[in-house]
Amino acid sequence: MTQRKTYLTEMSAKAACSKAARSQLVESRAKLDNIRAAIKQATTTGRLQPSKQLNQALGAIEVNFAAAETQLRVLQKSGEDDWEERRVDLDEAWEDLARSIAILVARFSDESRD
Repeated sequence: MTQRKTYLTEMSAKAACSKAARSQLVESRAKLDNIRAAIKQATTTGRLQPSKQLNQALGAIEVNFAAAETQLRVLQKSGEDDWEERRVDLDEAWEDLARSIAILVARFSDESRD
């Protein structure tokens, strides 16, 4: 493969990775918005009492969401030599975000049953 073709292939892979990550972030934001609405509804109807743990879980998601967005921007700005390393950082940030969403969902489920 010529050097130009290799570069274009690398950049195509980077663009595809970036696009997929952006889609995941948009989907995660929508999921978070739905969870927030459910929490608000449950709090309004008295099925759920506001709690420190629930607020901490929401805060962790926001922190992890911001970290994932930052890592995506870093990946988008990276060059052909280091974008795959940035992808590893983005994957780690994504895992942290997914884990924090799962914790919030579990916390909401536990607290709304009480």
